Amino acid sequence: MVLCEDSDCTVCFFPYSRMDRIPRVLHCRHTFCELCLEAMQQVRSSYLALACPLCRRVTCIDRGLSLQEALWVDSRQWEQIAEAGEEDDTLKLEGEELETKQRLSLQMEVSPRLRRKKLRLPTFFRKFSLTKRHQESIVPGSN
Repeated sequence: MVLCEDSDCTVCFFPYSRMDRIPRVLHCRHTFCELCLEAMQQVRSSYLALACPLCRRVTCIDRGLSLQEALWVDSRQWEQIAEAGEEDDTLKLEGEELETKQRLSLQMEVSPRLRRKKLRLPTFFRKFSLTKRHQESIVPGSN
């Protein structure tokens, strides 16, 4: 069983894309998506430090440079994205439609629950309100 394909980031397991998950190569030659690298970067006094999640080698980037300027795009991965791009667009549209349907169904499930959980204390207390009972009276000599 393969958990991560060659065309997937080994941190988030999402496939690389040309829009937001661009494959970037660290100095140790391991490749990760740009979003994961941005999340992993640590700001130091005069540089950005990126520790590779696979080998722990630290890649240092000058503070004046961004990840896009400092790290190369993995051209092998980039070419694979172009070939799979048409399939990804279709899958993405289907995924968005499914996600929209799931959100709507969750909203439909959640909204009645919220209405049911609303406490109606005045109605609740009316059920237990004290009713006037007739007082018993003691009549002398009626044994």
